[in-house]
Amino acid sequence: MLRTIVRLVAILSILSVTGFWFASGADRGWTKTSVTTMKTDEITGLEFPVIENRFVPGVDFLAAGLVGSFVLLAITFIRIPTKPNPTMKTPIITVLAVTALALNAGAAPITFDFKDPKGVNNIVFKLDAPLESINGTASGISGTITADPENPAAVTGKIVVDTTSLHVPNPVMKEHMHGEKWLDVTTHPQITFELKEVKNVTRDGNKGTADVLGTFTLKGISKDITVPVNVTYLPGKLKARGGDVDGDLLVVRSDFKINRSDFQIQAGQNTDKVAEDIEISLSLAGAAPKP
Repeated sequence: MLRTIVRLVAILSILSVTGFWFASGADRGWTKTSVTTMKTDEITGLEFPVIENRFVPGVDFLAAGLVGSFVLLAITFIRIPTKPNPTMKTPIITVLAVTALALNAGAAPITFDFKDPKGVNNIVFKLDAPLESINGTASGISGTITADPENPAAVTGKIVVDTTSLHVPNPVMKEHMHGEKWLDVTTHPQITFELKEVKNVTRDGNKGTADVLGTFTLKGISKDITVPVNVTYLPGKLKARGGDVDGDLLVVRSDFKINRSDFQIQAGQNTDKVAEDIEISLSLAGAAPKP
């Protein structure tokens, strides 16, 4: 009688776990405790991530539930166990590397502050390895760019990212990413890009493009890199974006790549799950309030 009850419980567990996984979207990635969706700012047109705390079961949840249920079911067929079965554990190996940030544009009489009180400024990063594609965001962005809208090649500035703001949906991956072996956010709390030179400037009205040379610092290692940027100058649009202060906006977008081995982020390791190249996409709006 007891065996029958246990078998029914095991079968119900298999059906429940499988049904819950399918009902939640049959996600084939790892279990997540948050989901990131993208929204668009009406004034600047910048897309920014919104993180929603929501449990999404992944294949690890499905596998653990099924393994547990089948083990329970198998036990009911064991009549005379001679030794206690050793406890079996299915470790979830998740590693993450990350990184992130760079950019600049413009130069001189107007200083734009990129610490966005609206919380729209963001960086999106992606590592697309053969076995896993890791996607994340960074929101702790600050820094200033001093630019002359009439002379976009003359510019100075520095963008700073709070390393602890780097986020991935899977909490285990995030813990690894922030840990000592990967980004080591305790020792290296900032990622920075300091502008050195602007080249190949093109301009069409208030919009322009350029190649920006700067010093990118990640995990205490600094390297000069060149990134392409798209810049939009929005005079008088600061108040329209929200708040009661008049001023101008400078919108900067860029897509580029860095290699994690260049910054000693687990160089050459776990390449089947953590790509060597980190794809970075940033969307930033800087504000210049008028006196």
